[in-house]
Amino acid sequence: MNKHVVFFIIANLILVGLTYLTRRKRRINNVLLLGTTIFLVLSIVEIAYRNFFRESRPYFQKNGNAWSFKPHPVLGFQIDRTGVLSDTELTTSGRMIYHADYTIYPGSIESYSFNDRRGFLNASSIRSMVPKIVFLGCSFTFGQGVNDTETLPYRVGALYNTTTLNFGGIGYGIHHVYKIFMDEYANASNYGTFFVYTMLPDHVLRASGLYPWSPGPSFKLAGDSLVYEGSLPPVNYSVASYASLFGTFTFIKDMVINIQNKRRAKHVSPVEYEKAYWMMRKMDQYSRVSGGHFLVLFWDNISEKGDPNRYYRELLNDKLERLRKEGVDVINVADILDIKDPKYYIPIDGHPNAMAYDTVAKYLVTHLTPQSRK
Repeated sequence: MNKHVVFFIIANLILVGLTYLTRRKRRINNVLLLGTTIFLVLSIVEIAYRNFFRESRPYFQKNGNAWSFKPHPVLGFQIDRTGVLSDTELTTSGRMIYHADYTIYPGSIESYSFNDRRGFLNASSIRSMVPKIVFLGCSFTFGQGVNDTETLPYRVGALYNTTTLNFGGIGYGIHHVYKIFMDEYANASNYGTFFVYTMLPDHVLRASGLYPWSPGPSFKLAGDSLVYEGSLPPVNYSVASYASLFGTFTFIKDMVINIQNKRRAKHVSPVEYEKAYWMMRKMDQYSRVSGGHFLVLFWDNISEKGDPNRYYRELLNDKLERLRKEGVDVINVADILDIKDPKYYIPIDGHPNAMAYDTVAKYLVTHLTPQSRK
């Protein structure tokens, strides 16, 4: 018997007891009887929901060298420690989904810290102080679920025999990518440097402030310019909290949050996609004028029926096609491998596996040539 069942049993016994003790005080007794009945019914539904109907979610094993997040004043959050960190994901029954080790290095961008993951190091190219390939993006760039030498940045570096930087962040969106690029590279000399941005459709929704787990920088579109406005406002779930008695009844909380999320997802402004277009356009422009080359690696991973990105598929595709016509290098991962084939993903978890990264890396090294910068 878990602690939640014990809580509901004790709470209902107390309410039944109070109802019995006030049986001679009709008004108070009627109120207590109604409240006890409602609480009892909700308790039965809650226990059934927790044990039989709630979606079973994998969890991460926490030990002495496990990674976690900490708040970040500019990016919203980042991995909290450096060194070799352990990441183990398990099913609810305790079966291992994956185990990987991440080597995290301390660093800085502009005036703030930034902990990045190990890329590939070529001693001869690093002497020039110019990283040859910089990877930007989310967990698909970071390589969640695979070891250091299996990530896309590492595999491309090893195959191309050049230094790579892995600036991917778990949970990051295009707002993180743009902020990191602008602060670190917009005003730098990038001669000979490739920038590879692994984009997911969800990156635009993350930048819109839709998800509480992807805070970070906020930008306002002013004509063809983007103005940094500080941090995205926090997502407010106070209605769900109050309606569920501050999380006591998780089935109510989950239901209300689900309704709120669907409603908010359907009403994301088209301006968010216009901002995403300009973010990629600006990164390409700054790369070109500073001697570099910017590439969008588009991983269209929309698969679930309830994915809110489905509402905006055509809008996003139009923006990417517009970028292509204007000379921005956009590659669809679907042209490299079958993005629906489960053999390319970590079972249950859904992140790309080592095979997927190696396949994409082999394609990229044939694409990242001096001719592609022309």
